[in-house]
Amino acid sequence: MLKTPVNLSKSVLVKRLIYRLIISALMLMLVSLAVTAFVTWSYEKRGLENQFKEIGRNYGKIIQSALWQNDEETIKIVLMSLSQMPGIQSAHIHEESGIKFKAGEKDPDMGFVHDFQISHTYNGKVYELGYLHVEQDPNYVSHKIIQEVLVIGLSQAAIILLVSVLMFVLTYRYVIVRLLTIQSHTASLSPDTLNEPMMEIHKNSDPDELDDLSKTINKMQKNLQASFAAQKVLELKLRQDQEKLEDIVRERTASLSTINEQLHLEIGEKEKLQAEREKIITDLQSALDEIKKLSGMLPICASCKKIRDDKGYWNQLEDYISKHSEAVFSHGICPECAKKLYPEFDLY
Repeated sequence: MLKTPVNLSKSVLVKRLIYRLIISALMLMLVSLAVTAFVTWSYEKRGLENQFKEIGRNYGKIIQSALWQNDEETIKIVLMSLSQMPGIQSAHIHEESGIKFKAGEKDPDMGFVHDFQISHTYNGKVYELGYLHVEQDPNYVSHKIIQEVLVIGLSQAAIILLVSVLMFVLTYRYVIVRLLTIQSHTASLSPDTLNEPMMEIHKNSDPDELDDLSKTINKMQKNLQASFAAQKVLELKLRQDQEKLEDIVRERTASLSTINEQLHLEIGEKEKLQAEREKIITDLQSALDEIKKLSGMLPICASCKKIRDDKGYWNQLEDYISKHSEAVFSHGICPECAKKLYPEFDLY
């Protein structure tokens, strides 16, 4: 088994996963807080409306009877009781002329307000007794909403963080570590390590896609190992054939070099013979030309023996022959001329 070290601190995948989990958790927290605030506000608003309805049902008849009987003590007790209820800022009864009874302090930034019309029917006639004016405490609902949002939001944030951490741990354990192991294994592959398969990184009776990927990599290693082995055999055979071919080339080169040297010698001999032949031909041609120059009829003086050339000039016999041939004259005297010219000398 090939065990390859996994450097998790430098893993870009881990960093991206942590970053995206943090962003996703924060977004879920914000959405959860917004939803919680809206739901809580709707619930409190509906609860306040129900509270006003309960006030109308429970206190309307009492206040109506007390007003009809002008029972101020009962009215004050009822109004005080209303002003002390959770979420109620003040309660007072007013007529067209103004406030008649009140309990609690009226807030200029009052919240939700509800007016209850109080009337009494006597002998078939309806008498308008006034209005019960109930004001909501503007800080009560907001504080309650904030409190509930904080409690619910913090609990949901804790749940989101816990789920995010659990998701990260599970993803890290079952996906990231295995992917990094596969990446590290493939990065360390070489022709020398192809025979070492990847170690099992997830022993499970039900293999998943990463297990299939590991098996595929091991199968690819076997195929590559077989390919490299076949390649080595081919390279060895090719090297042997190349060596044989080089031996044949060397033999043929040596043979051709010998033949080439012989050809150079033969060509040199032939060139030498050709040069000699051409020289002989040239000499023969020159001799033939000279012979042709001295052939034919030569005009010669019958007295002084001068020869006339083609230009009409008369030349001494020896000058003409020397000029038109390679003959060289040496002067002497024949016996007849010697006797004739020098009779007093016995030259011969």
